[in-house]
Amino acid sequence: MKFVKLDIKQRIDPFYFSLEEYLLEKDEQYIFIWDVFNSVIIGKNQLLHREVQLDYLKENNIKVYRRPSGGGAVYNDYCCIKYRFISKRPKNEMYHIFLGLIKDFLKEYIEVCFSGRNDLLFNEMKFSGNAYYQTKNGHVLHGTILYDTDLTVLKNVLNPSKLKLKSKGIKSVKSRVTNLKPYINLSREEFRKSMDNYFTKFETITLTNDEILEVEKRMNHYNDYNYIYGKNPKYKIEIKERFPYGEVILYLDILNEKIIDVEIYGDFFEKEPLDSLKIKIIGTTKNDLEKIMKLEPSQYIEGMSNKDLYNLIRKGF
Repeated sequence: MKFVKLDIKQRIDPFYFSLEEYLLEKDEQYIFIWDVFNSVIIGKNQLLHREVQLDYLKENNIKVYRRPSGGGAVYNDYCCIKYRFISKRPKNEMYHIFLGLIKDFLKEYIEVCFSGRNDLLFNEMKFSGNAYYQTKNGHVLHGTILYDTDLTVLKNVLNPSKLKLKSKGIKSVKSRVTNLKPYINLSREEFRKSMDNYFTKFETITLTNDEILEVEKRMNHYNDYNYIYGKNPKYKIEIKERFPYGEVILYLDILNEKIIDVEIYGDFFEKEPLDSLKIKIIGTTKNDLEKIMKLEPSQYIEGMSNKDLYNLIRKGF
């Protein structure tokens, strides 16, 4: 395991997404911590206009970016500290081992616990959300720590699915999250340095100037307008449902009782690119819906059963 020690200074999120991509190409395990400007980060398969109050973003000069992993939208600012773990370990091991390190770091100050598929809680309130993705080169687990984030801005800028809130038995995002600073009583700078000091127990490296230039060259993709904003679907039929593994939204274009196009969105975790699944769905007719039961969607959307997908598509007819 190597700890990539970065200068404690703010960078835009695409720099760190690019750094993930760069480090994934190496045959090592890495940890790094990062410091950002005010921004909203949406999951790979989310519809921006559903998740974010775009007028509020513009009025308050808050940037928005799309990350390469699934999961839900998050708001972060300089007082939200973010971390990344890169490895070739299986997902379950990554969550157990690497979030275990976050718990171990925090136990000097407070006791925290795991909750659900990707959260860390203190006093039954969320302070850390995590997302995971895999590529042919390895796996990434990345997460946040709300230390002294402006929770009013967080509440105003995010527009979570009502189905998601209902599934968690809460009325709003703000009602279920907390900052850690009131309980730890360190300044943001002191807490950030404490994290650095904890992870220096691993082999510590820094990026060379050439490596930083290489990472910066890769940022264009994550800064691209079309990548961030995507295209709002104009399909005739919208079907959405909340499952234990996340919300799934299907947009179907059906002509003469035949699916001629489909888009899939949501805050689920994607295991394989969805394009292959969409190709298998296209061409399905009302009379051959049973073929959906053979598509094995769990290869693409973590946790999704054949029956889940079948029932969603059936609603389109």
